[in-house]
Amino acid sequence: MASNDTRKTASSTTTETPFTHDAHAPHGAFDPTGFWTQGQQAWTRLVNDSVARWQAFADQYAAIEQQIATHAQTAVTSWAQLAKDAIAYGQQLSAEARKLSLEAARKLGVSA
Repeated sequence: MASNDTRKTASSTTTETPFTHDAHAPHGAFDPTGFWTQGQQAWTRLVNDSVARWQAFADQYAAIEQQIATHAQTAVTSWAQLAKDAIAYGQQLSAEARKLSLEAARKLGVSA
């Protein structure tokens, strides 16, 4: 009777492998398809996060670039105005120098 208790029949024996998916296993069974799906989802999240970060970087860069261009245009406009003012001031100085030269010559009795 003891030998009868230890014997198993082929129909009652189940063979578990590490690759068998059993949702009721205590720690979960190895599921290559599930791992593949999880890996693909993780990769997709990484790529999407990377693209979002690059897009945010590009947007920030574009905003900074716009500020730099605006400042550069303002500076060029200011420099142009300064150059115009310098030319006009030079003309004023030249006219004043001619006027003073003529007055000095008249005082010395030089006639034209």
